Amino acid sequence: MRRNILFSLFPFLLFGCAEVPVKSGNIDATPEKILPIDWRNAIRAESFSKTDEGCWISPVITAPFAFEELIYSWSIRLKKGEAFRIYLKVAFTPGDETDWLYAGFWGAPVEMATGREKPKFDRGIVDMDWLKLKTKAVTYQFRIESAGETPLDSIPTLTVVCTDNHPTEELFSRYFPAPLKEQIPGRAFDIPLRRQMDSQGNATPSRCQSAALASAMEYFGKSVNLEDIIDYIHDPEYDYPGLWPRVIGAAGEFGFDGYIDRFREWDSVRKALSEHKILLTSIRMAEGDCKAPPYKKMGNHIIVLNGVTDDGRVVVTDSALGKSGKGYLCQWLQEDFEKIWMRTKGGVTMVICPPKGAEEKLVENLPPFPLEREHLVGDDH
Repeated sequence: MRRNILFSLFPFLLFGCAEVPVKSGNIDATPEKILPIDWRNAIRAESFSKTDEGCWISPVITAPFAFEELIYSWSIRLKKGEAFRIYLKVAFTPGDETDWLYAGFWGAPVEMATGREKPKFDRGIVDMDWLKLKTKAVTYQFRIESAGETPLDSIPTLTVVCTDNHPTEELFSRYFPAPLKEQIPGRAFDIPLRRQMDSQGNATPSRCQSAALASAMEYFGKSVNLEDIIDYIHDPEYDYPGLWPRVIGAAGEFGFDGYIDRFREWDSVRKALSEHKILLTSIRMAEGDCKAPPYKKMGNHIIVLNGVTDDGRVVVTDSALGKSGKGYLCQWLQEDFEKIWMRTKGGVTMVICPPKGAEEKLVENLPPFPLEREHLVGDDH
C-alpha cells in the first residue's frame, strides 16, 4: 500500500507547464542509436591455477564479442597479514597480447609503491581500475600474487564486465537487454544520509564513495565510522580516495556481498531494486548538461540510487549535499540522471547485495519534485 501512496500521488508539473517526462522500459535504441553492449563474467577462485608459490592465474577468458573496455571487482575477506596484488592481460589476436598490467592490490602489502603511474601502452591504459583500449581485444586473463606478511590462504573471486562501445547492429540485437514483458513497479528505499565526516565531526572531503557505502550499510543495519571505511577504500599507491573494486572489497570486509556492474537501461535498474540491491552509481555532470539538477555541475562522484518512481523521477542519497541536508531523498528527473550516469559514465555501478532476511524499508511519503531549485555547489564534496 505504501508504494501506491509513494508513486501515484504526484502527476505534477515542472516549472508550471512542462509535464515531467515519463520513460518506462528500455532506452529507445534504433539502428541509428546503437548503445554499448556488456558481457558479465565471474571468475571463481577455484578456477585459478597455482603456477608458483604465492602466484595464481585464471583461465584465458574469451569474450563473446571484441571489447574496448573492461572493469572488475574482487570479493574476499582476508585474514590478518594477508594481501595480494592483481594483474591483467588482454589479447587482440592469437599471439598478440599485452604484458601483465598492474590492476591494484588488497590488504596491506609488505612493499608499497607510492606515486604509482597508471600502466600505459600503445593500445590503451589501465586507468587505475578501468581498462580502456584503442584497439578491441578478444580475450582477458588475471594473475593474483600474494603480497602480505602472511602467505595468502585463499584467493578472490572476480567479477568482470567487458564492453563494446561500437557494436554492430547484429551484436546489439543479440546482447543489449531485451525489454521486460511487464514493467516492475517503482520503489525507493529509505536510505540514510551519511556525510563526508569522520566520527569526531571532522570533514573528510572527496570521500563520496566511502559515504555512499556507509549509507548503504547503515540502511541494512550496520553503522560504520567513515574513517574505518576510508582505510579500506583509499588507494595509497595512486593516492586516490576511492577505486571501484576497493569499494566492493570494503563491503566484503564488513560482511556484505557486492560486485561491479553497468546499467544501460531502466528495466535492469528496476529489476535490481526489486531484488533489494543498493546501487552506488558513478556520475559526472558538466554545467548545462541537465534540465533540473540539484547543483550546477559535478565532477566524478558516487551517490546512492534509492529508487525510481513511475512518474519519471530518480531518488538518491547524495553526500555532496550533506551539510545542507538536501542530499537525503534528493530527486532527479530520470532523463537527467540517465545522462549523467548511463551516458556519461557508462552506467558504472557498485552493487551491494542485501543480507539474508534484510527488511525492505521503503519511503512512505516522497515530496513533489522541487518546482524551483536552488543550484547548490556540493557543500560536502
